Amino acid sequence: MSQSLLLTHKNTALWQAYQNKKSQSPMLFPTEGAAALGVSEFELMLASPYSQYIGGQCKAVLKQFESFGKVESIVRNALAVHEKQGQYHNLKLGDKMGIALNVGGLDLRFFMWRWQHMLAVTDTSKADKPSYSIQFYDKQGAAIDKVYLRELTEKAIACWQAMIQQQLETVTNDELNLEVKTPLKPWQYKTLSDDKREELQRRWRKMTDVHQFYFLLQKLNIDRASSYRQAPDQTTHQLSIDAVAATFEQARDAKCPIMIFVGNSGMVQIQTGQVHTLKRIGDWLNIFDKDHTDFTLHLKDKALAQVWCVKRPTKDGIVSCIEGFDSYGTSIFSVFGQRLEGTPELAIWQTITAEIVDEYSHDTV
Repeated sequence: MSQSLLLTHKNTALWQAYQNKKSQSPMLFPTEGAAALGVSEFELMLASPYSQYIGGQCKAVLKQFESFGKVESIVRNALAVHEKQGQYHNLKLGDKMGIALNVGGLDLRFFMWRWQHMLAVTDTSKADKPSYSIQFYDKQGAAIDKVYLRELTEKAIACWQAMIQQQLETVTNDELNLEVKTPLKPWQYKTLSDDKREELQRRWRKMTDVHQFYFLLQKLNIDRASSYRQAPDQTTHQLSIDAVAATFEQARDAKCPIMIFVGNSGMVQIQTGQVHTLKRIGDWLNIFDKDHTDFTLHLKDKALAQVWCVKRPTKDGIVSCIEGFDSYGTSIFSVFGQRLEGTPELAIWQTITAEIVDEYSHDTV
């Protein structure tokens, strides 16, 4: 099923409905606002008086970001918002996948076959705080990435607007079709047969690279959380939700550099560095490190359904991570100790994860 959206006029009633809700809940961001109104985020933002639909040539725009100096990339999913300022460097985009490798900066992994639509959102209604962004969406209208211009020089703004104009010229239709999203089903544990469980455990022990895990799951047709329940003994431990805040607190206190992964349908964004400022506000656990590392994380940790400590073998030794899932079995975030391929895991990270398992484990099978 699909729905048709007109590009020639704004759905002002939808935008006003969002503004009405926002007046009662000032922190109601477009993702939550769209969900509350029963529409996709793309449909909501298309209704904004500040947005322009600029087509689907996403690669052409991504390749121009390097020329704008420091930008801010905001990648989010249902329970996590990952905000990082930095420069686009080492960008390589293929038909299916892409990468911008810049450890400590904008460190990105792209699933390019998901990228379908772009909106330019230009809000100059507040003269002292103008906002220029390009927002990318998948075929169902879910946001993949929002990239904000942060060096607001006259030259940069003129080049940004020229880039938008160039993309506007590629739009020839008066309407577009969005796929209607199939409602997600709550996660259910998938039990492997004895033979398949033995295969999972055997192949798990033989892994030499954490990326092999993805192909193992595909081969066995099993989701991550179900595989963790059937992994070799002592390689996975289910944790209480409180383990999440404790992990960040211990990393901060030990000055242990970590890697925080947050992704969605179209990309993963990675922050590498130390944690400095942790603060809980309402439902959100926040890392406010813009002054230190140009990074902010908002995590709705209490809404997580499962948290795991997972240990996988590599040619460089065991690699440990803390990973959280929502109630649909979707991976919301994962945290590793900082590590370069070819080097063993940090001893301090091994100590932290061991202490987290000791204190917060409630293993179930």
